[in-house]
Amino acid sequence: MVQIYKWYSLLQAVETRLRDASTRNNTGVNRSCAKDIGALKQDRRDLAYTRREPTVIETSTRLELKVLHDKEAAMRRESLERPDEDGSGKEEDRGNVGQQKGQDSEQDGEKETSDGIMRQISLEEAISRFRYKASSECVNKCPRGDGSEDKEGTSFSAMCRLTKQIDWAKALRRLKVNVTPFLTKDVYVYPYEREYLSYPKARHANDLPSAKNSLVIFPGAGASGNVSIVTCKLGESLAGRLDVMDGRGEPRAGGGDEVRAWIGATKLHDGKPISSLYPRSMVSVTDLKNGSYELEVPCLWAGRSHLTVNIRYPREFLRMAVETVRRGLSRFVGARFESEGAVEEVPCLPTPNIPGRPCICNLTTANGGSPFYCARPLDRRLSCEDWTLSGSLTAITPGLMVKAAGDFAMKRAESQVHTEHLVFVTNPRYELEEQIIKSSDNSSSNFTENENKLPQTFVSSPEKPCVETSPKVTWKTKLPTGYWRDERKTWESLLCREPPLTTPWMRACLRNSHVWVIGDSNGIRLYYHVADAAGLERLDYGPMPFFDVLSESGPEENINIHYSPHEHPLYVTKQWKRLDVAFIGVPQKIDAIPSKGRQFLLLHYYLHLTYVHLGAARLRLLAARDAIARLLARNPEAVVGIRGPHTVAPEANYDIAYGHDTLARFLVEMIHEDFAALQDRVLFLDGWEGSLTLQSSRIHAAGPSVTEITRKFFSFVCDESLGNVREKL
Repeated sequence: MVQIYKWYSLLQAVETRLRDASTRNNTGVNRSCAKDIGALKQDRRDLAYTRREPTVIETSTRLELKVLHDKEAAMRRESLERPDEDGSGKEEDRGNVGQQKGQDSEQDGEKETSDGIMRQISLEEAISRFRYKASSECVNKCPRGDGSEDKEGTSFSAMCRLTKQIDWAKALRRLKVNVTPFLTKDVYVYPYEREYLSYPKARHANDLPSAKNSLVIFPGAGASGNVSIVTCKLGESLAGRLDVMDGRGEPRAGGGDEVRAWIGATKLHDGKPISSLYPRSMVSVTDLKNGSYELEVPCLWAGRSHLTVNIRYPREFLRMAVETVRRGLSRFVGARFESEGAVEEVPCLPTPNIPGRPCICNLTTANGGSPFYCARPLDRRLSCEDWTLSGSLTAITPGLMVKAAGDFAMKRAESQVHTEHLVFVTNPRYELEEQIIKSSDNSSSNFTENENKLPQTFVSSPEKPCVETSPKVTWKTKLPTGYWRDERKTWESLLCREPPLTTPWMRACLRNSHVWVIGDSNGIRLYYHVADAAGLERLDYGPMPFFDVLSESGPEENINIHYSPHEHPLYVTKQWKRLDVAFIGVPQKIDAIPSKGRQFLLLHYYLHLTYVHLGAARLRLLAARDAIARLLARNPEAVVGIRGPHTVAPEANYDIAYGHDTLARFLVEMIHEDFAALQDRVLFLDGWEGSLTLQSSRIHAAGPSVTEITRKFFSFVCDESLGNVREKL
């Protein structure tokens, strides 16, 4: 007991001396404190051997120490956030305040709670931590020293003095870069953050899931030689399971791995082989949170099929992705500030945790009302109003983070689970006993048919036209909602009947209407597909879509198709381009859509927002949702579609490139939550299942996926008679 109180008293004395030393900078006091700290460490070692008091007393003392520490830490933070009350503080000292705040932010990012429990905070609360840095009271002065002692140029002091794009890019891509966390380790905004941060890090490559060792099991499968035959009735589904094993062949405990699966035909019902695996459909995967994943295989066509199962992202990789954005490592936008001959280039993000400067510019107003922040220029001739140019700066990828941390996070060479032993057979006529399977090995299966009955080779498609169907069906979470029927990549919808996408039908459907497409480079491709489907000559936007483009018909048909980009962050080029037009926010663009006439809106937020904390996406989604609600209220003829994320091909992640589809499923959840009240008026244009089964392409969705999104949207606008336009729902 005496030892504990001695420790307690000594801790108070040391902290008092440290505070005095920080203000007086007295060398003698610092030496004295160092001796006390050494004694304190020795006393802590002694306590490990002599502590025999009851646990209750020990716990009480620890709580007192924690309360004292938390109270003093709060006082220190409060003193840093406030400038001198009398305004008499020296400018040099005020500059050190800015330096200390930047350092505190980094330290906070490494802090763990004493009990390991995280608490949830609001997005607004997370952003409010940076209020001082964006205020006029913030002193934008670099720490003392020129940073020459930092050979790599990654310290706060060295980075603070950077003023050129190329220098920022080099510094930010170094592995030990000093960044500013957006969230400390003891808090989270969204549940998926808490989930993935709770998973342990891999300490060896064998800790990761092994596709080679993992097993796909379908109960009731019949064995025939080396083949397991899984039979199904047309229109039903098969329930199977993936048991994920690690590199040692042991079961993985818990869930969190992202598993993707799809099924494609290898033989038609008449035994004719198919090399292209069409038809093909997505397979629904459910994480059972115990190392196993439920697979629900749809039986949509008759014949023989092959199942493909991929462990796309181990939970260790997803944990690292979540940590990366929380720490402030991201893909940065660059901005140039110019005035009176002064020029500075600085990094920017849609969250306020900008590295390298004590103070930041809040450019939300200049960004059309969507949150956007940049490092504040050091030159006093420059203000936050002098932002003139912008462009992509650099990206910090998880590949770099893996090298920096020495962690094991992902096996690039192995992700596809062995399923060659499984043969899926669907009878075309429902009577399984009439199907004869001959298989002495795993190479052949022949079918004999009852000639008195006509076989049904595909599941029945919906008879109800989409134009007579509520948009609410597009928000179905039960997958699949359709499948690719043939090698021509024709989509067969299971939601409602879609007309064929022909130029005469599109031109008739779009007569006397305006189509507004807002998004990124995937948005411009959607604009292309709409214009091409209508047979209109389209304008090319060039290397950087900072301006609206338009395709239009003659005055007789009066068809107008517009495209414009969403706000920053917009990573469109590595070249610096002048903002020739004022940046208009998406809500403002939607509010500008006329209140009369046939107005069709297609909105796409995705790849430019998955590089950063998804809170940035949520703020934009909520603002867009409110503007859409206003549009639908004032214009009953308006039809709106939200295009969802698509998968990105594995080879696109050659550098395990950050962003892409890593956290896309959580963005989908946000879209569903935020538009819950408008699902009977707004279409959800899912791009996930179509692109997954096509194995997608790098960054941009494959052409057939975009064509189907176009077809689906306008199927809810016009029916097959070409002229029967959808009335108000």
